[in-house]
Amino acid sequence: MKLLVPAASGVEAVVKRQLDKLGYPETRAVNGRVAVDNCTWRDVARLNMFLRSGERVLVCLGQFDCPDFDSLYNGVASICWQDIVDGEGRVTVVTKSVNSKLFAHHSIQSVGKKAIVSVLEQRFGALSETGADYRVELDLTNDVCTVNLDTSGAGLHKRGYRTLPYDAPLKETTAAALIDLTVWNPDKMFADLFCGSGTLPIEAALKALNIAPGLNRSFAFQQWACVDSKAYQTALEEARDVRVDRPLKIVGGDISERAIEIARFHAQQAGVQNYVKFNLREAREFVSDSSYGVAVCNPPYGERLGDVEAARQIARDMGKLYRTLDKWNFYFLSPLADFEHDFGRRADKKRYIFNAGIKCSFYSFNGPKPPKVFPKQEK
Repeated sequence: MKLLVPAASGVEAVVKRQLDKLGYPETRAVNGRVAVDNCTWRDVARLNMFLRSGERVLVCLGQFDCPDFDSLYNGVASICWQDIVDGEGRVTVVTKSVNSKLFAHHSIQSVGKKAIVSVLEQRFGALSETGADYRVELDLTNDVCTVNLDTSGAGLHKRGYRTLPYDAPLKETTAAALIDLTVWNPDKMFADLFCGSGTLPIEAALKALNIAPGLNRSFAFQQWACVDSKAYQTALEEARDVRVDRPLKIVGGDISERAIEIARFHAQQAGVQNYVKFNLREAREFVSDSSYGVAVCNPPYGERLGDVEAARQIARDMGKLYRTLDKWNFYFLSPLADFEHDFGRRADKKRYIFNAGIKCSFYSFNGPKPPKVFPKQEK
């Protein structure tokens, strides 16, 4: 099978590196998705279990030219749905259309669903649609329709630990990608000075402890009769085997007492409460006895949470803090055009990332590299 992993704009390269680390080096990015060829259901289970920044895992079932509705119906009906969906299966069709003659989503959904049902009824007769869920995506791009089956169900950002609501949360998959774009490793201190509900510090701990992000949730494919019955169990056993234990220096801070309460609860839900500390503290008052560390922050945006001038003042405060912690690396996700000016220096690196539909820049302000430590030579 060919699998497609959608990625948020700006983090496709991160997903490719994660796939490479999982043992899938031959990948390619296509229209915001990373394609992986020659896969089995066991690969579907592994990617759902271990990917930290992919949004979903889709199985590509077919692709055909689609200039009109007749082509759409015939193309969808040519797929062997009876080998995928059982007689009780509940099929939902979702669509996307980019630069194509067919763009009316409701009509595309209706024709696509009708084609799927016609195939299933030939095999099973009347359909009850009381069983497992099957989410089918019809992706029309440049008059070519790609038919994909969503194996994840709920998006992969839903790890299962973030159950309490909080203002303007950062998606878990995006947080994991931001961490992968830094120089942090588990031997260094990690700090999020605007931690909110705790997503960045928790994702850092999950990565450092090698805890699979999908360990405590379920996936749509687990309910499908067409799937290798051992696929999920094999991935689950691998996830339990690869976890490590190590001391960590990860802290989060926020000025909201409610945010700190939620962050601590979420850390407990994720099983990392003994590895992450959350403190009620102003970001500008942060101090550390660690000479080298990494701060990764998603500070309040003026557009989302209040006054733009307040957000600019945060940038100025962070610039002052950076100059006191002159051996640290600082990273900020912000949509503010004047962030570098307010911070007080040009970023060493900047890349564009969309967060909650807002185009942001991820700014990197580097400190010096730690000195190399050479082993003592025996006399």
